[in-house]
This record gives sequence, C-alpha cells and structure tokens, in this order.
Amino acid sequence: MDLERWGSLSVDDHVHDKTRDLVANVLLYDRLVFPVMTPEQDDRRNEAHYWRTHGWDPELQQERLDLLGPLAIRKPWSQALRDQFKSRMAEIGKEQFDSQHVAKDVTRMILAAQQPELPDGVAHAHVIPAYNSLAGLARDGGLADPGAALPPQAADIAQQVLLLTRRLAVIDLPKPEESLRLAVELSKDKAFRERRHALFDWQQSKALQGVPAEAVVAHLSQLTEDYNDAVQKATGKVYWKYAFMVCGVGAGFVFGALPGAAAAASIAVARFWMFDRKPDAVNDASRPAAMFHDIEQRVGLKLKPAAA
Repeated sequence: MDLERWGSLSVDDHVHDKTRDLVANVLLYDRLVFPVMTPEQDDRRNEAHYWRTHGWDPELQQERLDLLGPLAIRKPWSQALRDQFKSRMAEIGKEQFDSQHVAKDVTRMILAAQQPELPDGVAHAHVIPAYNSLAGLARDGGLADPGAALPPQAADIAQQVLLLTRRLAVIDLPKPEESLRLAVELSKDKAFRERRHALFDWQQSKALQGVPAEAVVAHLSQLTEDYNDAVQKATGKVYWKYAFMVCGVGAGFVFGALPGAAAAASIAVARFWMFDRKPDAVNDASRPAAMFHDIEQRVGLKLKPAAA
C-alpha cells in the first residue's frame, strides 16, 4: 500500500495559459485534485455559463482529466463546498486587494482540507495546496486557523514544492501540450514515482529539522547539478552496456544507422538508452535529484540553478 502526496488545484489551473504550471505539478505530485463543474439541481445558477463567463473551460478541463486518467482526482465543486468557500472568503475580509487570486488560493485550501477517497492500493494521501505563486502561500498563512487545513510542517513542504515548481517552469516550452503529455507518461512510470517519493521523503526530513524551504531548494539545485555531472561521467560505461544489446542487429548504434529494420531497432534502443539509463556512478546521496534528470530528458524542463 502506497503513501502518496497529492496537490489540490484551483478552478482555472486547467486553462491553456497555465499549462506550464500544470506540467510542473504533474511531475511533482503523485496525483492532482481537480474541482470539477457540478450541474445544479435547484436553478440557483447555470454552472456551465458561470464557468465560461469566468474564463474557465469545462470541455478543456475534461480533456485534461482524460489525459491524466488515474493521476487526476475529481472533486465536484458542489454547493456545500461553494458555501464553505464564501465563508472562508468572509474570514479574509475586504482588506485583500487582489481578491481574484485570493479566491483561487482558497479553493486549493478547501480541497486540501477534504477527506479524500483513496484509490485501490493507496493507504494514505497527504493533500496540500498546489500553489502557483509564493504570494498565494503567504496569503493563506494569514488565514484564521490555517493549521486546520495545512499544518506547519505541511506548509513548509508546500513551500518547497512551490519553489521547485517555479524553478521547473522557467523555460518557455515550444509545445506545452506535448510537454504535458510527456509529463503524464513520465509520472506514471514506476521508477520515476519511486524517485519522486525519495525526493519528498528527503524534503520532509529537512522540514522536520527546521531547515528553511529556500535552503532546501538551493541544496537540491546543487544535487541536481551533481547528478547530471555523474550521468555525463558514466555515459561511456552505460553506452557500452546498452551497445551490447544492439549487437544482434549490427553495429548501427555505434557507427551509424543501418537501413531497414536494423535502423529502426537501433533508434529504439538509442531512445531507451537516452531515457532510461541508470549510471552506476550515481550514489544514494543523489537520489533526491534523480527525478530531475528524468524530467530534463523526457520533458525538456530543467531545474534552474539556485544562484540564477
């Protein structure tokens, strides 16, 4: 039985101009909790019309949900949750000048506080708000009794995840939708999920030690660079390890592609080598950063160095 970490989203985290944030969150969390449109039965308002007038796209969200499959947890944004939302917004008060962004952050908080229905094989899910801005985390830190939804330790983990997300999202992706597809594919990979769990376990141990989130991310940036250096140093060894696999179809992998089926086989093995190599030069100290090498190879996102 697995222990998972889920990120709760806002109602507009599915829209096109937030695809980069969604890519990063897909890679950083085991699953994502989406507030989904719920048709009302009492004619209080037309939900589909309400969503569209606010710039939200129910059809696009459904496409995202279909793409994510089991990685997406659907939470109907019911009247009961909307009433809770209104109450929480009233607690914040009118002094908040950026009410639109506050509302989205409150949505994440409410979903994070809900008791999740666990899929088969999951023993426990730790749900934390998947913030897309540091300001949002700071705003929620000022809410009345935020510990009811986000304990201090979880808040520190959430800030670490947020900082990592922002570092991942610094590159302008040429094809965001293709990157999202690759991110979903990678996030379902068993080896990658194990590396991600190692990362979160490492983060949580630092939070328990009272290490500031910024320091954790800075150290992780260095670990990532060390990991990539180790991959480069081990390339020759790994190259020859997989080159033996290609001997059955000829030397095309080493000296240039052969025509026909042999060429196709060489390309396939080259793809496997590029994406799935596990260099022996990397020791356990680099495991927290291992997933970021996978992200760079498969999706094209690289963790921005801490000094940048």
